[in-house]
Amino acid sequence: MGRVGRGKTGEQMLAVAPLTLAAYRAGLPTKRGRHRGIDDVVYGLLLAELERRGAEAGGSASARAQLRELVTRTVGRGLTIGPEPRWEPQLDDPERLDIGALLEFRFVEGFAMADAREIDIVSTDSPLPGIAADLGATLLGHVRAYGDRLPVPSLMSSFAALLALGVFTFSLRADAAGHELLRTGARPADMAPGPAPASPVELYCDFTGDLGSESDRMSRRCMERDLDRVRLAFRDRMAFVVIEQALPRIPGEAERRAGLSSADRLVHLASLREHRRVESYAMGRIDDIVAEATASGDASEPELEFLQRVQAGDGSEVDKLLDILEYVNQTRAVGNAVKWFSSVSGLEKAYGILRGSVRSRRSWRYAPTDELLTALLLAVFVEPDGITTRATMPLREVLDALRHRFGILIDRPPAFLDGAEARAAAGANLDAFTRRLQLLGCFDSLSDDFSVQVVRHPLGDS
Repeated sequence: MGRVGRGKTGEQMLAVAPLTLAAYRAGLPTKRGRHRGIDDVVYGLLLAELERRGAEAGGSASARAQLRELVTRTVGRGLTIGPEPRWEPQLDDPERLDIGALLEFRFVEGFAMADAREIDIVSTDSPLPGIAADLGATLLGHVRAYGDRLPVPSLMSSFAALLALGVFTFSLRADAAGHELLRTGARPADMAPGPAPASPVELYCDFTGDLGSESDRMSRRCMERDLDRVRLAFRDRMAFVVIEQALPRIPGEAERRAGLSSADRLVHLASLREHRRVESYAMGRIDDIVAEATASGDASEPELEFLQRVQAGDGSEVDKLLDILEYVNQTRAVGNAVKWFSSVSGLEKAYGILRGSVRSRRSWRYAPTDELLTALLLAVFVEPDGITTRATMPLREVLDALRHRFGILIDRPPAFLDGAEARAAAGANLDAFTRRLQLLGCFDSLSDDFSVQVVRHPLGDS
């Protein structure tokens, strides 16, 4: 349920909980704005991963057919799916649905189905190709490995947790790569084709729960660093936009860009940052903005003084235009950046990595919930084939996998806070982490030696 109306006092059903594939109903909900299109993105990532694995195995079945069969088998237990264009779920074996899923099926039967919309598959040509491929492999592996072992609500909640963290770390890495590209002109490692490098993100996560401790402070400092980077990324995005808008003024460059990959397009744009025609375009934009502000009478005197001072200043015209765009859009851009950060990191959500109150930014810190921790453990226990799972893993391997794949630090401080006191706090944090694992039934501490400390699969031997 969601709040509606200016006073946010009314209620409206926004979506149906994914207890079963019967929750799918073409045309329900009618608005998809809150999804931000992530459903189409995930669909494209899963198809791309199935195509890659099919090519490696030499299979002939289409990726779409494989994905449809996988979803129907894992999330559509007890159901059959009708023909296109509606794909209407129909009850086939009620005994395979629990009472919640059965009630949901009866509830959604009361809503007429529309024809399913044609899907324009979102291109998986990502500016960070290796990272996007890794996210697709993680999500597909989760459904294939646990689709028949977990109840549907648990499968979907852990899937949502992995998706949210994946999108969060992807956005952090995209911002960092864009900034490095504009600063140096060299292609960052995350934009290179092929497998993704180990995550450069450092999300120090506090498991002690001791507010005000050194471990808690490091967690909050990491959050503040990342939030500042998200705020500052607006300027880098605008730089790419300005250069792209100037392309028609440079003979041959727009045509050259058309055949490039997403990563190559960004590299191409960055290489033109100091081009004289980009500079002249930026100068013209500045003149237009100042003239419009002067003629409209809407700008205040301090605002006009700022615009005129920037216009008369020395230096790069592109930088001057970015100063103006940043100044004009500062409030909205910063507000949107904070909303994006808190939303994707799962603030006040069961799957979130960010803890705290939405009304108190000073309380925000990285501290995964049990739900997210369980989802992460499920992911790291999946073998490279994306189907089978390990029964146990050495604690050292679990910590390394969390760091390399998700950027999560537990037993070591982030590089920018490294020191004797920080390392001691990280040691205490590791002890708190293993106690959390014991409470989840995944760990027995028989020695202080990492080589014999073993983490068991969260699902046990089932």
